[in-house]
Amino acid sequence: MSTVNPLAREISAKIVYYGPGLSGKTTTLQHVHRVARPETRGELISLSTEGDRTLFFDFLPLKLEQIRGLTVRLQLYTVPGQVFYDATRKLVLNGADGVVFVADSQPAARDSNLESMDNLATNMAELGIDLARFPLVLQYNKRDLHDVMPVARLRADLNPRRAPDFETVANRGVGVLDALREITRLVMRDLKARQPHRPTRTMDMTRGAGSELASSISDAAEGQPAPAARDRARLEPLSFARLFEERARPVEAAEHAIAERMYGAAVRAAAQAVSEILAALPVEEGASAARASLLGLDGREYLRLSRLAARPDAALTEKDALFALYLLVAALLKAERV
Repeated sequence: MSTVNPLAREISAKIVYYGPGLSGKTTTLQHVHRVARPETRGELISLSTEGDRTLFFDFLPLKLEQIRGLTVRLQLYTVPGQVFYDATRKLVLNGADGVVFVADSQPAARDSNLESMDNLATNMAELGIDLARFPLVLQYNKRDLHDVMPVARLRADLNPRRAPDFETVANRGVGVLDALREITRLVMRDLKARQPHRPTRTMDMTRGAGSELASSISDAAEGQPAPAARDRARLEPLSFARLFEERARPVEAAEHAIAERMYGAAVRAAAQAVSEILAALPVEEGASAARASLLGLDGREYLRLSRLAARPDAALTEKDALFALYLLVAALLKAERV
């Protein structure tokens, strides 16, 4: 959900990269992180397992240059492409201001592209949002490969509304920044449309390159947020606790601690909950790391969580707390299948 803070002179927006598995979503964020100047980017956080596929999400905070005293902050997310993680995709979509759909240009991926686009529309509808009226940009990725589908076919399949689209090669960065600039422009325009009417000059984005990631957003979103913005402005904050019912309490505790920047408390809450999950497994006695492996967790990741829980609070970071939350959610999901 985009927000305008007139006191801090800041506007923030959430952009989600959507698409089938292995289409290039994570690679796209990696390129953005690589070319952005260090002072404008946060840490790229990737919570993934299973052959480097995104399991939960990637997250990259990005601060654009001040334009007429206004700072624009973007929160860039990816979602997992696998069908099994549909609930996670919906949670990450919650509160989004724009979507970049990353399609795989290979003919073998046509069905998965179509399925993912249908899934996007369905999830948005369940969140009360009409995708046809929502800021959307498409990346037709992997255009450097041989025997890719023609752009005309991809447009016919995925883009009947004629949203802005770009041919990209994410692992080389081709077209990636163009798509990001365009979705940012659309999100800013959408935000302006939801403000009380004030005469303003037309927004424009110049096309720089490389580390000059967003060189100008003119007069971006002046004024206060509309009191009755879109329905998505009233959506609840993203929470993995909604994936569970009776077992949601430790997830809620960890998420609350992270929100309050109590990273030590978050790590300890997650570590304690994971230990209890392992102890409850219907198996013979054994080391906790071995039990973690039996559950399907990476034993090294469990040992890392145990080491983090033993550290003093001052030594723990947001990344440590997010890792602990990730492992807790993974343990709960896997325990449901035991």
